[in-house]
Amino acid sequence: MTKSLIESVISVDEQEELHLVRIIILLNILRGKKQTVTLELATLSKLDFLLRYPVALERALSNLSSKKVIQLSEAEKNNIESKMLYFRYSPWSASFRRLLVLLEARCLITWNLVGMKVEFSLTNEAEDIVLKLYKEHTFAEMVEQSKIIKTQIFKLSNVRLNEIMNRAISDVVINY
Repeated sequence: MTKSLIESVISVDEQEELHLVRIIILLNILRGKKQTVTLELATLSKLDFLLRYPVALERALSNLSSKKVIQLSEAEKNNIESKMLYFRYSPWSASFRRLLVLLEARCLITWNLVGMKVEFSLTNEAEDIVLKLYKEHTFAEMVEQSKIIKTQIFKLSNVRLNEIMNRAISDVVINY
């Protein structure tokens, strides 16, 4: 029996390892040469959302009038999930927090509360994994998009980030 398109999308979405890899790559890029990165959990989830949905990242960059551009494949532009972003957008969802708990349980990240923010560190094992991932062509786009997120979006205030996110999601829902 063959899978339908919807079953295939659900199957890919349920692959935790891909989501864990995405978060590790993003945290590594955000921390740069430092050992840690400190940010609000909601901010991390929004940045991860942009990395997960390149269509939303493209719109966010456009709304920022950024000269940085990302090339989207036809599959990314026409992804059924992209058309449902508005309904799925929930950066504070339990599933995102669950992924962070899984990363900690697998000894890939550590975290500490610093006031209202969280300080994230990658463990040595996670750093080794990241180095291997960087050599894989499969993750090259994700690494480049993470770098764009760091340089263009990470520096924004919470208010500005919320504005950009809301506009990006609205644009995707309306225009696609």
